[in-house]
Amino acid sequence: MKNEIKRTGTARKVGRPRAYTPEALEAKFEEYVEWVKANPVYINKVSAGEIIPVRTQRPLTLVGFCQFAKISRQNFYEYESREEFSDILTCVREAIEADQLEGALCGQYDSGIVARVLHLADRQDVTTNGKEITTATQPISVVLDPEAAKIIQSIGRRTVKE
Repeated sequence: MKNEIKRTGTARKVGRPRAYTPEALEAKFEEYVEWVKANPVYINKVSAGEIIPVRTQRPLTLVGFCQFAKISRQNFYEYESREEFSDILTCVREAIEADQLEGALCGQYDSGIVARVLHLADRQDVTTNGKEITTATQPISVVLDPEAAKIIQSIGRRTVKE
């Protein structure tokens, strides 16, 4: 048979080969960190009526690293799920989070944005104990002291003269 594939005892690799080895991805992250340090962003500040560009450190971000490495975030997550990449990509993720958190704590980055990106929230449920809020209202009964009732009624009768 002319279309028959000769099989050896080894498994064939299917799909496109990975762009990175764990070591190459680690080296790419180190390149990214150096690139971030060498390429600050400029923020326009107003001083004495003049707009002055102020050099500011660029934050490390997962999206920025993925763009730098020319991989999608989904591809990053797929690498991360593989055992041989797990340790290095955990370190990458932690280095990025540490940079963002430290930058927010010292006022270099916007703390509100960093809190959202890192999924940090200080939420407490003090009213419903985790249960759904119901809209059924209970009638309120008020018992007034007779003297208080007279005062309230007298206030309602008063008119203001202009």
